[in-house]
Amino acid sequence: MDLEEALKTGAMALFEEKYGDRVRLVEIPGFSRELCGGTHTHGTGELGLFVILQETGIAAGVRRIEALAGRHAVEYINRQRQTLNRAAAALKAAPLEVGERVEKLLAQQRQMEKEIEALKASAAGRRSADLFDQALEIGGVRVLIANIEADDPKALREINDKFKEKFTRGVAVLCAVSGPKVFLLAGVTGELTGRVHAGNLIKEIVKEVGGSGGGRPDMAQAGGNRPDKIEDALRLAEKLIREKLA
Repeated sequence: MDLEEALKTGAMALFEEKYGDRVRLVEIPGFSRELCGGTHTHGTGELGLFVILQETGIAAGVRRIEALAGRHAVEYINRQRQTLNRAAAALKAAPLEVGERVEKLLAQQRQMEKEIEALKASAAGRRSADLFDQALEIGGVRVLIANIEADDPKALREINDKFKEKFTRGVAVLCAVSGPKVFLLAGVTGELTGRVHAGNLIKEIVKEVGGSGGGRPDMAQAGGNRPDKIEDALRLAEKLIREKLA
């Protein structure tokens, strides 16, 4: 029908600039009446198998459906089936049991992760207790200078927190090596930050291991790349702390 006549019927025109004087009106009775804006089939049966891949919002009030039809949809289903069969074989389960088996495995993994974290916490507690027994006393202040086994700075922070919980007047200098990397941390309890500034202390120490860093008066971190110089860094740390607490 004519474009003007079609619009008078209340048909929705989505691509007005693309319409000519004569248009095709597509109507689903009781649901929608729109001007043709693209390829159409005589019936949905011409599509064959139709698989929706995803549905998304692309603008206010506008949704987009992405799908495969016909041969491409069949190929997609076959690939999914092959993937499911491989997963079933790996799990030694029937294809329909894969979902349940995966859920059980994930639950077991979460439980194991909790147990591992608990063991790590317990080991860290024992390690901390042993380390604290090695703390020096300098001018009435407990001073812990130690090289510990750790893969990342998080372990140093945890030990520093425990150290501060145990000692109200204390200074800690901790280091660890992971491959070619050196991690350093300096921690100072609150009432001592006026005498020993953790950020300034770490800046001096880290030079020994070829790195840089800094931080707050009560806690500072740094990193370097000279693991062979750790002992020099720790000796310098003790020297500087003794000078500050003298």
